[in-house]
Amino acid sequence: MSATVADMRELLENKDLLGFLKLYEAQGSLLTSQPGAGGCTQRLLPALCRELLARNSVQAEEIFLLWKLIRGGQLLVVDNDILQSINERIDQALLDCKNSISLPASRLPLYAQEAIEPAKPQHVQVQQRPHEFVHMERVVICSTFTFGFYGMSDTFNFKKNLCASSQEREFLKAVRQYFPSLRVYPNLPLRNFIDLDAMNNFADDQIRRFCWSSQVDALLCTEDEDPIAGIELDSMHHDDPAAAARDAMKDKLFAIAGVPLVRIRAEDTSNVRAEDFYELLLAQSEALGELRPRHLRPRRNHDTLIPAGSRNRRTAMTSVR
Repeated sequence: MSATVADMRELLENKDLLGFLKLYEAQGSLLTSQPGAGGCTQRLLPALCRELLARNSVQAEEIFLLWKLIRGGQLLVVDNDILQSINERIDQALLDCKNSISLPASRLPLYAQEAIEPAKPQHVQVQQRPHEFVHMERVVICSTFTFGFYGMSDTFNFKKNLCASSQEREFLKAVRQYFPSLRVYPNLPLRNFIDLDAMNNFADDQIRRFCWSSQVDALLCTEDEDPIAGIELDSMHHDDPAAAARDAMKDKLFAIAGVPLVRIRAEDTSNVRAEDFYELLLAQSEALGELRPRHLRPRRNHDTLIPAGSRNRRTAMTSVR
């Protein structure tokens, strides 16, 4: 990912739509060949536009730049709801910006929905409408290849992935993209980062036993492996009363340990792409923004020079006491 694309992603994460549009307009066609630019314009930008339009907090200059880039073919937006909202606001935006473009401004074309029409006789000639858009679908193909000779030792391979499913793997990828300055570990046992011995006076035996056998879906840590927060990926299976009781116990355990726990839930469990989970994280940017440390200070071991025998004398005096 280039520095420009990284700046674009940071502007979208900070909800600076005007700064993103100005940077995108300045770069022009140079962004089309840079990796990661399509992810910003096709995933992050629509999510931010919907959020700002729903709150009616889009500035007139932002509406004008969106309309200008889309109309000029520099920016591709295929969401009809966003295009319709821009069309409804463009005239007022031009008035507020005191633009010399004659009103009413030309409207952005909407993408036609694929309609199911009854079959027509062959002798009837069907005339196609001009400028008709083709309905597109995204197809994702995942393949695994193995190179080299297959030996007997490969048969006795008992390794397995740290993620229990492809959904967890894509979710972990999205969390690592959202928190690039932190380390993220999947399916980490709670006993690895919660001191059970120190919780004797704050948690009963049931919670301590639960902590010993439970784990968290994703744990955020600093470079020094200090835990920052935990993230749980919930689904409809968590609506079961038994699962809900375990979730409540885990929430209480994290609260006692002083580690924040954030729960993410996808309505459509069939989506297992990292960008889908990234949009869920982006929707909770206010809650997750508090977990993102602004200035990370790593631990440092300070050393100094002392007389060779002073440490032994100090240890001996301590033992006498």
